[in-house]
Amino acid sequence: RAPPQGMAALMSAYTALLVIGVFFVLAIVVCAWGSFLDHYEHDPGRVRLAMFVALVAVTLVEAALVAGGVLHGWVFLASVAVNLWGSLDAILRFPAAHDLESFFSVKQFLLLVAKTFACALGMVSFRRHAAVFLALLLLNIWGLPVIYSMALPMDPAEQVISDDAQDVDLAIRAWRLATSASERRACAAACRSFWYRRLAVASESSSIARLAICAASPEHRRAFRKMGRSV
Repeated sequence: RAPPQGMAALMSAYTALLVIGVFFVLAIVVCAWGSFLDHYEHDPGRVRLAMFVALVAVTLVEAALVAGGVLHGWVFLASVAVNLWGSLDAILRFPAAHDLESFFSVKQFLLLVAKTFACALGMVSFRRHAAVFLALLLLNIWGLPVIYSMALPMDPAEQVISDDAQDVDLAIRAWRLATSASERRACAAACRSFWYRRLAVASESSSIARLAICAASPEHRRAFRKMGRSV
């Protein structure tokens, strides 16, 4: 049975407000991201970290929509696959540039289209949650490629990754990691190096963090003593 006229008008007004809110949030995100890039456009590591945080937030939102009964469970599995092979792969290879006809670009586009259809078909009630789908479409699905494109350096000389060996598809990386002991050792060494750099930055910015790091790691305590630091 059709809802009463007053209820239908109320639902239409509610949907309109949600749509306006989605575009408002999108405008805020774009402006905030542009301001962030104004300060850190020449720091690809920081930009990469910010995009990774955004990807985690997007994944958590999608999990919440599944838990809230807005999306079917299989949509989250498809979304995670797209987020890993698509978005995470792009973040790891940032700021390397790729031609539009490259496998990277074609793969990214097809994955986004697949995720769009998955979310559209996986809505528990598309009519009831049409505004939610619009938010997903603009913020979660196509929003990430927008901020990625905004983050790419304008100077072609900066559109390169520090190590060309890292500009490899994530699926190939995973296969090499699973089949090659040398790749696993190299990955472990890179993770340790990254972790030590983060700890060093934390210790330099906070004396409390320095005390905690030294208490937990004798190796760092010895390193600080050699540098003449009092802990």
